[in-house]
Amino acid sequence: MFIDNKILPVLVIHDQKKAIDLAKCLYDSGIRNIEIALRTNASKKSIEKIVNSEIPLNIGIGTILSLDDLIFAKDVGANFGLSPSTDTQIIEKSIDLNFDFIPGISTPTDISNVIRYGINKLKFFPAENLGGIDYLNRINGPFKHLGLKYVVLGGINLDNFMKYAESDNIFAIGGSWIAEKRLIDNNDWKEISRRAKVFLELSV
Repeated sequence: MFIDNKILPVLVIHDQKKAIDLAKCLYDSGIRNIEIALRTNASKKSIEKIVNSEIPLNIGIGTILSLDDLIFAKDVGANFGLSPSTDTQIIEKSIDLNFDFIPGISTPTDISNVIRYGINKLKFFPAENLGGIDYLNRINGPFKHLGLKYVVLGGINLDNFMKYAESDNIFAIGGSWIAEKRLIDNNDWKEISRRAKVFLELSV
């Protein structure tokens, strides 16, 4: 599902006119996987532009909270989707659509609910607020024999990144720190590229 590296920039795009420049900046910096959040009025148009561009990114749609969001992600041609929760309706529909979907978990009960559907890739969010890698290791303990893998998001930065990067349980590390709103607003592609490269070097 993920290509080349563990880094997953989460993009909250407020101006669709910046979508292609942002995507190209990230790809040219070595980023291969992105999550575009459905949180703004410009998000769907931005997604359509990036999906239909010639930039070969592995595109995920985030903050999937409804069946409509899920169907949009599938129909637009995204590669995968993510949710902060374990909504069983959305999970069941993703299976019907044969769409790669990563539900969000925060407790052992959440994990139990998800693995019933044969899903083995989960989103751990908000990672740091819940207790970080130590907490994740504890709640994953009873399920360790299943080989579950996690994408972690929420409060991860340069100070705590390596704790997650060194874990065999984690296949992706996400966050908005690479392409913050301020940097996108200011067309600061140079700083976005610098940040991307810093995290890519750490993840090797």
